[in-house]
Amino acid sequence: MNSSTSSALPPYAVPGIQPLRVNEEGRHVEYRGHQLIRTPPVAAVFARVPETFLPLTEGEPLRREELCAALDVSSRDGLAWIVGLGDAVKCMVDSGGDFVEDDLIEEALAAQPDVVEVYHVDREVFDVVLARFLRADEMFARWLDAITAAHREFARLGVELPY
Repeated sequence: MNSSTSSALPPYAVPGIQPLRVNEEGRHVEYRGHQLIRTPPVAAVFARVPETFLPLTEGEPLRREELCAALDVSSRDGLAWIVGLGDAVKCMVDSGGDFVEDDLIEEALAAQPDVVEVYHVDREVFDVVLARFLRADEMFARWLDAITAAHREFARLGVELPY
């Protein structure tokens, strides 16, 4: 269901921005990052993100706008979130332990404020449980920050990046 009235959306939906998907009950909402770039929490993180992400393996560099478009967040209660990354991002971060033993994305998510638990469900999907309720744009800002932190950690570990 893609409701056209935002008044029927749950409180963890972003006011004035229609989710990409809403389930039949109107509880589970999903957003892609490009929908949220102009919200204050995301804009603050976006301003600190490198303009271009270089691939760790073969592939084309990814502009930060493209990165945001390839990341998503969804929830049915504002406390338990599913965060995901698209194929375009997989060569920018090690989502499967191909380059380093540690799960740098999971560690970066766990280091975010109010995170109680992180579980790496699949190569591109993480479950995140929070100690307090967040709106989708607030959660996306943390997801974007975690992806950026993981990408920079690869550089610290010896994967050459220009920043």
